[in-house]
Amino acid sequence: MRDVNRKFVRFTAVAFFLLSSCSGEQGQRYWHAGSERPYEIKGVRYYPQTNYQYSAVGYASWYGPGFHGKPTSTGRRFDKNKLTAAHRTLPLPSVVIVENLSNGRKVKLLVNDRGPFARTDRRIIDVSQKAAEILGFRKKGLAKVRVTCLPKESQLAAVQYKRRPYLSRRRK
Repeated sequence: MRDVNRKFVRFTAVAFFLLSSCSGEQGQRYWHAGSERPYEIKGVRYYPQTNYQYSAVGYASWYGPGFHGKPTSTGRRFDKNKLTAAHRTLPLPSVVIVENLSNGRKVKLLVNDRGPFARTDRRIIDVSQKAAEILGFRKKGLAKVRVTCLPKESQLAAVQYKRRPYLSRRRK
């Protein structure tokens, strides 16, 4: 009986230590289960980010009918008529603003999938068919865009997806 009690006390102490080190204090990082692991597609290794500090200019493409109804990297079903996107390294989920640089149109999107995995590094994001329509490049297929991550909205999206958001480190 004493051995059982000792094991229980040790287990409780270790669990308490681990949980307290992961508390929600400001500046603590949380990890998304699975979405932070490096992965490889077509011989290229990708390293997902552990923060929401992202802004880049590149090309957007869109995906729709061939993927409609299939699971995304977050486990939800892809709907070509929703305002969603795929990115190679942003934390899942994330919220971004995508601006079409040729016409100034902007849209806010939920990044809930991985991609694009075209042979070119010029593509930085795949957007849903609906988003491509709003941005004005569905018929063209590609557009030069600026993608900017929204940290606070991304953290809220992570909570809604029942994932722990990344919290930016506070500099002293």
